Amino acid sequence: MLENGMVAGYGYEEPLREPRKIGQCKYKHCREELYEGEGYELHGHLYCSTGCMGEHLIEQGEAVDLSA
Repeated sequence: MLENGMVAGYGYEEPLREPRKIGQCKYKHCREELYEGEGYELHGHLYCSTGCMGEHLIEQGEAVDLSA
């Protein structure tokens, strides 16, 4: 009979690990925690999404919202 390697415990090449926290979203109303492999960085600041990054740039006067 064949065993399922994942159930038997020998199916992983390396142990699973928790993702490492790298910071929080810079946008003032968000502050979502960011982990390795997610988010965006601009000018040394972290953002959880392009939405938060864009809103922050508009508030700082570095971008102009032409749709408004």
